[in-house]
Amino acid sequence: MWFTENPWPPIIISALIALVFLIMWNSNRRGIHLVIALAFIGICFLLYPLERFIVTEGERVQLRVEQLCYDFRDKKDILGYVSDTREDLKRLFEEAGHLITIQSDLRLSDFNTRIMNEGQRATVHFRANATVNVRDAGDVGYQPARLILTLEREKGEWKIIEVERLNPINGKRMGTLEQSPG
Repeated sequence: MWFTENPWPPIIISALIALVFLIMWNSNRRGIHLVIALAFIGICFLLYPLERFIVTEGERVQLRVEQLCYDFRDKKDILGYVSDTREDLKRLFEEAGHLITIQSDLRLSDFNTRIMNEGQRATVHFRANATVNVRDAGDVGYQPARLILTLEREKGEWKIIEVERLNPINGKRMGTLEQSPG
């Protein structure tokens, strides 16, 4: 397992270490300090591609949730994202698909993914904003949404077992298909 999902903290730490050794080299001109500084500068350049190459389980879950959102927007079949044990959620997703149309300006942000139960369960807290059309109501404008999805690994694939919708302003729980405030 990789120790970070963001390359910038280790890059900044490596750059600071390189800077310290460059300062030390500048004051006493010892070759070892220059070699160590150059090594850490090299590490800085290697960390970014290395981090892009390594995909953590949290990143896999986040990508799965992002794909769900884009498939929902594009009116593709999304029932495969939901656990077979949750027929009620499958009906909810199906109803939402018939009721709501998401425009192309969908924006996903503020992802916070937690892996639990020895890699068998995950929660993904995120925001989704888009222009929304509701059947029988028409264009309801640009709507914010804040969601927490709970996923469980089933047959090697992450499946949704719970959906919690939060008020985007105050964070209180609200109805899944309820209109956002504002």
